[in-house]
Amino acid sequence: MKKRWMTLLLVAIVLFSVCAFADDIALTLIPLSGDISGPAGSTVGWGYTLTNNTALWIQATAVSSDAFQNGTPNLVFDFPSVAPGSFVTLDFSLVANLFCAAPPCGLYSLTWDATAPVGFVNSGMFIVSSDFYDGDPNNGGNDLGPAPDASAAYSATVTGSGVPEPSSLILMASGLAGLSVRLGRRRVH
Repeated sequence: MKKRWMTLLLVAIVLFSVCAFADDIALTLIPLSGDISGPAGSTVGWGYTLTNNTALWIQATAVSSDAFQNGTPNLVFDFPSVAPGSFVTLDFSLVANLFCAAPPCGLYSLTWDATAPVGFVNSGMFIVSSDFYDGDPNNGGNDLGPAPDASAAYSATVTGSGVPEPSSLILMASGLAGLSVRLGRRRVH
């Protein structure tokens, strides 16, 4: 009887320790849906939140993604250290700001080929790998080995061109010219 309780206790401890790490490190994309879009020739990208709900520090060590087509991906991740029970967030940005001193910033950027077809979609998973540390990795903490990977699904879609067709520009210019002539005649009378 005692042996059965010990075996049951051991199984419970093993199951609890496996479950304890299940979602303790999480990667969330910005935007939250992981879906971005932009016209052919443009640069789009993802920001991130890396959450550490463990009792140890983590140091991001690698990022991987599925293959991209009709565009050039660029890893812009800053490989942060994350304290126990905290998180790090960085929006995607192509311009310098308070949180992005040396753009581009975020997780990944994607520059669509100029010939990328409208409606084309790249989709897949980003995976961030980390190591556990017993203290701040940037201040003498010791590397304790690999932490569980964190992943998030993404998609990027080519949208219609943001540049108007030449015939649309001519139509708009003639409309503005007609409007200015009409307004000019009202002021004279």
